[in-house]
Amino acid sequence: MNLGKFLALALSGAMLSTSVAPALADEQDAIDSVQSATQVFSADVTESQNQIPKSVLQQAVAIAIIPNVVKAGFIVGGTRGSGVLVVRNNKGQWSNPAFVTLTGGGVGLQVGAESSDVIIVFNTKNSLEKALAEDFNLGKSVSVSAGPIGVTPITGSSDLPDVWTYVRSQKGLFGGVSLLNGTKLEIDNSRNAQFYEKPDITTKQIFTTSLPAPDAAADLRRILNRYAPR
Repeated sequence: MNLGKFLALALSGAMLSTSVAPALADEQDAIDSVQSATQVFSADVTESQNQIPKSVLQQAVAIAIIPNVVKAGFIVGGTRGSGVLVVRNNKGQWSNPAFVTLTGGGVGLQVGAESSDVIIVFNTKNSLEKALAEDFNLGKSVSVSAGPIGVTPITGSSDLPDVWTYVRSQKGLFGGVSLLNGTKLEIDNSRNAQFYEKPDITTKQIFTTSLPAPDAAADLRRILNRYAPR
């Protein structure tokens, strides 16, 4: 092989390796996000004093889990985080996760907290349908209230809000905290494609079909089906 062909092959191999490496890194980042969501949910349903009531989880139609939502300013500033959204099927089982981003502005999630874990519980199918549509804003598209905590049962009511919200700070402080009106939840299509290795995947496919997925998805479903059965 002459020097020209050798250099050409070496260059093409280097280009291939550099293109594959970011893809693998993106997929691992998505897997890590699902694992973080699983850990956050596990902590928030097993805490003896400040847990999300089982009755809240039993009647939920969907749950969004967003770890490490970062506050950009101390009191006034934007917030941003990424996590997952899971929905309950007609048999009461939980779906594979779809990836979401949470963004907002105004007063921070908790004064003095650099980052917080957020759980959003959807109580109605209407609120879920709006969440899957474009330009979904908490407090504008649906009614939002700070979620109840503890072991007190929550019974169904016509006054039940569309969405309950919960926040845990880095210091472990946990409680129902109403996110600001205008906080936006959006589907992250690029991360869905990375996680499921399907560039044209849709949220409907994720929620309604059995797709091949990394083990992290099954781990999350197992925890949800254990602690949030219908």
